[in-house]
Amino acid sequence: MDKTTKSLSKQSTNNLIQIGKIGRTIGFDGSLRLFVQTDFPTSIAKDKPYYTSHRIYSSVIVQSYTPLPNKDYAKIQFRDITTQEIAKALTNHILYATIEQSRQDCILKDDEFFWFDIIGCDIIESQISLGKVQEIERIGNTDYMLISTNPHLITTHKLPKTFLLPYIDRFIIQTDIAQKCIYTQNAREILESS
Repeated sequence: MDKTTKSLSKQSTNNLIQIGKIGRTIGFDGSLRLFVQTDFPTSIAKDKPYYTSHRIYSSVIVQSYTPLPNKDYAKIQFRDITTQEIAKALTNHILYATIEQSRQDCILKDDEFFWFDIIGCDIIESQISLGKVQEIERIGNTDYMLISTNPHLITTHKLPKTFLLPYIDRFIIQTDIAQKCIYTQNAREILESS
């Protein structure tokens, strides 16, 4: 059973999910580099609305999106941003999609979950809460959950305040998004070794 998490970002802001970082301009027509930070690059499509961290261009509509083979970025152009000068204002800003849009556009397989659904889940092992998922980091090809340790375990067993747990079969038995619980095995060993 493949227990993979799928993300649209590693950080969410309210109802927005980070899907990329906008880079330098390409050419003179307002095209930009987009450093894609999503497992679902096909969800970025023409005529769809997105949001940015820019205060003036906070809402944008994709005019064109082209993944570039052998590059670590894609080429993107937004409607009404047609010159290099205007496009430069978006350089180094973040591109977001909404959670609702993400749920509509991204089809998950069995045992795949959005990071924003995993964050906030309790980590349960042998009916004991080890803590709560605060964040997820991808290191190499593995997703690691940053877990805030249960305060009771910190005080009674002098355990660390946080620990990292890989989201792999060796540790994950079951994920129940409806109950906001992830059932684990051998996670306590990781916590005690941290």
